[in-house]
Amino acid sequence: MKKNGNTIKIGDQVIGDGYPTYLIAEIGINHNGDVNLAKKLIDIAAESNMDAVKFQKRDLPSLYSADMLNNTYKYEQHYQYTIPILKNVELTDDEFLMLKKYSVKKGLEFLCTPFDIKSADSLANIGVNAFKIASADLTNLELLEHTASMGKPMIVSTGMSYWEDIEKGVEVLRKSGIPFALLHCRSVYPVWPREVNLEMINRLKKFDCPVGYSGHEIGIVIPLVAASMGACIIEKHITLDMKMPGPDHKISLEFQELKRLARDIRVADQAMGKASRFLLRGEIMNRELLGKSLIAKVRIKSGTLITREMIKVQGPGKGLAPNKIDDLVGKTVYRDIEKDAFFIDDDLNGEAHHDFSGSFKGRWGLISRFNDFEEIIALNPKIVEFHLAENDCDFDFKPQNSYSQELIVHVPEYMGDRIMDLCSSDEKFRKESVALFQKFIDFTRSISSSFHGTAKVLAHPGGQSLNTKLDKQPLRDALIKSFREINSDGVEALLENVPPYPWHFGGQWKCSYFMDADDVVDFCEETGVKICFDTSHAALYCNAKDKSLADYTGKVRPYISHIHFADAYGLDGEGVQIGDGDINFIEVMAELKDYKGSWVPEVWRGHLQNGKGFIEALNKLKVFGL
Repeated sequence: MKKNGNTIKIGDQVIGDGYPTYLIAEIGINHNGDVNLAKKLIDIAAESNMDAVKFQKRDLPSLYSADMLNNTYKYEQHYQYTIPILKNVELTDDEFLMLKKYSVKKGLEFLCTPFDIKSADSLANIGVNAFKIASADLTNLELLEHTASMGKPMIVSTGMSYWEDIEKGVEVLRKSGIPFALLHCRSVYPVWPREVNLEMINRLKKFDCPVGYSGHEIGIVIPLVAASMGACIIEKHITLDMKMPGPDHKISLEFQELKRLARDIRVADQAMGKASRFLLRGEIMNRELLGKSLIAKVRIKSGTLITREMIKVQGPGKGLAPNKIDDLVGKTVYRDIEKDAFFIDDDLNGEAHHDFSGSFKGRWGLISRFNDFEEIIALNPKIVEFHLAENDCDFDFKPQNSYSQELIVHVPEYMGDRIMDLCSSDEKFRKESVALFQKFIDFTRSISSSFHGTAKVLAHPGGQSLNTKLDKQPLRDALIKSFREINSDGVEALLENVPPYPWHFGGQWKCSYFMDADDVVDFCEETGVKICFDTSHAALYCNAKDKSLADYTGKVRPYISHIHFADAYGLDGEGVQIGDGDINFIEVMAELKDYKGSWVPEVWRGHLQNGKGFIEALNKLKVFGL
């Protein structure tokens, strides 16, 4: 946990810039003293995909004099209104413990605000993972110090406070050494939009801690704006019915609004992205299809000095971009370039020497197609992995030599206008998918004698649908059946773990099986089959399910026979260049430190410009000592 820095951790969840917005459903006293009502509020928080619920706890004799508690009528009207309510809604320690257990059962963090030292001690006794301090107690330094002494993270609201009050409170928190977050808040009920002053979110960030927003406005617009401004915690009151008696119900969200708030903030989290710039797969395709390249007007011999008259601009965008023309003019090329061929990056950089022969300890390789096989071999990989289309093995591809490289063949994902599916419930199509797999196994056997070692054939299992989540058990059973029908004698047949939301035929699909590490391990244990571990696919699944990719990698490590290395972004950004996505490769590589098997970089469209993307990936992977 980073202390007094820009993240805190509550339970298993990290909170701060770059992490999903932490959503707190403030139940407060809206349970009206009824434990069953409190449980219903926990239920709607869980159904709305919130992260935590929060209650309030008071020891009233610690807060008010006996006379004020017993003779409330002697005091001002707001005391006469509020104190009887607080008496009626206070829950016992046992009830709080029961609600904490119920919250955990529902997948929610249980938070609670102590309004006094005795209440803070009671909450510590029931085992809360963090404390929330109300705006009214930011100036209560005794309570701050006492609560901080328990060593738990603290979330502190800053409503009804002057700036110097905030500075003093932060000083106490910093001295304690505990991790803390601040919430901008306006402590009126309701607060009108013109009075919210969300610019305070940015000002509070000067304290180098996570900053959030606790809202008392009506509706969901303001917290959505706050999240878009970088508030990494959003707290909103919830209720079953805004018309219920009590001071907070009228500014609370009912179930449907709460669901909308959580949904929209989750969408906003995805949209926020990060400052680094890379192209989406669709952008790469459109750049290639619609873009332009620098192209040779005439045949150019190696050693020629390039002039502007030798260059034309023409589509598609597979070569050097037109904005590099001034960089290209005056360069000497070190290769023969045919008329109408693309200029490439290597033409800018002089004679290219890409030698990775001593860069890696293990069996590294490159992805190839039939038409660029000789170019790939020239880079001296230890592995060649053919990525083929459905009809490619009908071509008369016969290696002319014996090669020192090992052979891997990737079975096509498509059969005409359908996705190959070894998990299909359609028995006819399942058998057709098995036949395609078998066809490529047979093809691999037919050329394997020209390569070194035992060839591998890898396939995606299927188990995808366009808009329906499928039941895993039938998918698993069908996949086991498919593998029992395959004759893989002489080669090693592998399955590749799949991403949660792949793009096919211009639409986003849903995978229902062979994503989760436990499912992969279960299948491998049952069948003895090993996997091609795709880091990008695994990362996307872990992002979707908020799981650790390092833990995932450690689980499947004993079953890995081949690896595809690529980065990933968000939930569906696969095949990203190493270092441009979300993956912490240091953590992943720690789980693979003893791996001796084969691997390739699988950066999407990495084969273009003589393997430019693959070469860049290899250069980035050098540091990991593979």
